[in-house]
Amino acid sequence: MKILQIGAKVGIGEGIGKGNAGDTAIGSAFESLFNTEFPEAKITFMNCRKKFSREDITIINQHDVLIISGGGLFLFDTFANEQSDWQWGISKDLLEDITIPIIVYAVGYNKFREQRDFNSKFDETLKILVEKSIFFSLRNSGSCEAIKRHLPMNLHEKIHLNFCPTMMLNKKYKLMHKNTDSVGFVLAGDRLENRHKDLEKFTNEIQKFVEYLSKIGKETILINHQNDTWLKDKIQFDKTVDLFQVDSSKVYEAYSNVDTVVCDRGHAQMIPFSLGCKILTPVSHNKLKWFLDDIRLDEFGIEEDENKLGDILIERYSYQQTLDWDLIFTSRMNEIEKNYHDNMRIIKSELDLEIS
Repeated sequence: MKILQIGAKVGIGEGIGKGNAGDTAIGSAFESLFNTEFPEAKITFMNCRKKFSREDITIINQHDVLIISGGGLFLFDTFANEQSDWQWGISKDLLEDITIPIIVYAVGYNKFREQRDFNSKFDETLKILVEKSIFFSLRNSGSCEAIKRHLPMNLHEKIHLNFCPTMMLNKKYKLMHKNTDSVGFVLAGDRLENRHKDLEKFTNEIQKFVEYLSKIGKETILINHQNDTWLKDKIQFDKTVDLFQVDSSKVYEAYSNVDTVVCDRGHAQMIPFSLGCKILTPVSHNKLKWFLDDIRLDEFGIEEDENKLGDILIERYSYQQTLDWDLIFTSRMNEIEKNYHDNMRIIKSELDLEIS
């Protein structure tokens, strides 16, 4: 079987897609998924961030299966184009001419709160893509509901929740989470104008929390996925861990040694949680809240512009320490694993493949 994977940043091979630590992890997660579920398949990668041509469609149709994957593809400004208004630069006419089965696997709806709505090209290409897909999935329920608003009612039942494959990657690494007196901070340094209404106030509230942690003897760690060292000159942390452009195995190993992660990047929630870390999230993007809703831990998401964000973080952190987190982690990860296997059975059934 020849599989063509189309995505923004990921390809096949350990460490492919290096850059943002989450995007690097996605590359390795898909490599692991393909090796496990389609071990005999030949995988080819094509970047979605270009204007697709009739030649590209000819190449696509020479494969047996097309998988659309890798990151928050439903975002218009990362690859602005007039074909689709999202990161796959394909027109509705060219989409119609794809003749092989299409799987849309655990992509994200990444539009920021204050950004403009998608235009009519988005709705047109999305509708055709959903109609043609044998399986169409997004990585959280909130993204599923957001996508449905762009679709006619008769297509809503085709939209599936399918957690990001990075949640399952530790099956490969087999890392055990270690209990440490440490709190990591991953607070994105890009798109600050999209994330924060009052950056100085946000910084002051985070500083209040860091000072509290230091006072009670916790090690504070600034963790960099990409462009995330901006707080270094504003707040004193005990140490910095740089995960930018490192292999995904090192990303997972680093998080296995951190007790709690304060995060406002999606993969800085998902990866640490999948290893057993406690997570606290200043919410600046809907996807952060949506993930917490799906794992029924929404009380650990706090809107980033809360007047007393620092005090609330202190209170929620203290509360987390009283919980049986191992029990919470185990139950939620069992649900995530079941979701993975249930969806894979649907995919293999649609492809007439043997279901293990």
